[in-house]
Amino acid sequence: MATNREALNQQLQQIVNSLKEQGILDNQFGIVHSLKESNSPFFLAEMIPMFSQNVQTILRDLTRTLKEPVNYYDLEEYCIKLKGCTSSIGARRMALACVTLRQAVDNKNKDGCDSALNGMRHEYQNLQSSLDIILELERRIVSHQA
Repeated sequence: MATNREALNQQLQQIVNSLKEQGILDNQFGIVHSLKESNSPFFLAEMIPMFSQNVQTILRDLTRTLKEPVNYYDLEEYCIKLKGCTSSIGARRMALACVTLRQAVDNKNKDGCDSALNGMRHEYQNLQSSLDIILELERRIVSHQA
């Protein structure tokens, strides 16, 4: 059974390395993943769904806030929350998309905000499909530890 768990861990590491090479994730993800060793074997398996739920909520709030009349103060607050959320888990491309949105917000450019938000949604979809794979592997790894 240890061999199967080792194979799953190796597969997970290969996926994470590939995502880092593509710029989707950064080294922070590895740090978050290593926290499961000291906190709980379920740490990452619990964190990914919380991250996804937070991002979906913030994206929904950003979309709502971009409706006329645009409230740039609220957009800035949501952008800051999303940047913190994405940076904390190591979602590099999402964090970069937050910078683009923040620039459009600072310039009070509604079209730029709309475009940046669309780019952010695209990055989130790519990230989420990768996180789904990681989550499934992580759950399989944890089930082999039990």
